[in-house]
Amino acid sequence: MTGDYNGEIGIHFQSLLLWGLNVEGHESLLVDIVLVSAWLSPLWLAIGFTIRSPLNFLQVVLWMPAAMFTAFLWRGRLYGRIAENNQGAVLISNHRSSVDPFFLQMASRRPIGCMIAREFASGLIVGPIMDILDVIKVGRRGVDTAATKRVIREAKAGRLICMFPEGRLNTTRQFMQACRPGAILVAIKAGVPIIPCYLHNLSFSNVIIQPFYTPAQVSLYIGDPIDVVAMSEGKTDKETLQRVSIHCIAEIGKLAGLSEWQPEMAGKNWLE
Repeated sequence: MTGDYNGEIGIHFQSLLLWGLNVEGHESLLVDIVLVSAWLSPLWLAIGFTIRSPLNFLQVVLWMPAAMFTAFLWRGRLYGRIAENNQGAVLISNHRSSVDPFFLQMASRRPIGCMIAREFASGLIVGPIMDILDVIKVGRRGVDTAATKRVIREAKAGRLICMFPEGRLNTTRQFMQACRPGAILVAIKAGVPIIPCYLHNLSFSNVIIQPFYTPAQVSLYIGDPIDVVAMSEGKTDKETLQRVSIHCIAEIGKLAGLSEWQPEMAGKNWLE
């Protein structure tokens, strides 16, 4: 009995020794497998997220670096979230930096269409990237009828659209600069709600690349949807647009804790 037991131990020891020799002989292969797996992990992550997300694979690949910047360099915090349904909506927010859309995309798994000035969304490298991300290129002067029609059409079809009522970066000490009612007009025409958002603690300047090397601790607050179609009764005359715009933009102030703040509308050409 003892001999059988000792023989069994010897067999196990020999098996372990052979396994160890095999591993030792393939150490470089194991290292290669680990390194390749680590190198491919972002690819597997992108594929997995694409399967679960309305974003396509290339959009996910391009948004992943933005998500990394948002989470780690800018330590983004999200308060509230956009409902995961098929209804379109127009998001409005204060506008403090070139990367504001990065934070707004945190609020939904659905792709958010951003309106970007055509001169910032063109070029040999930037242009194709913007096309993949399906941004809406718009002219900065006057009313861009083609872009406006596209935004209305896509919001009506269920897309989330991001618009900044100020129409430009706010580099002043004011909470918000004079605003325009374009976002409210789009929402009424498309028959979708306005969702007010507030970006807090953005310390960036108007230099486009500055955020990418500047640490921050940014918070995004999402407000409740506003039924602008009911509020306006479907009307888009100047007086109605101004009244509804002031109400909607004031909600951004409330998210910032400024319950008494009232937005200033742009001058006589504020409809442009």
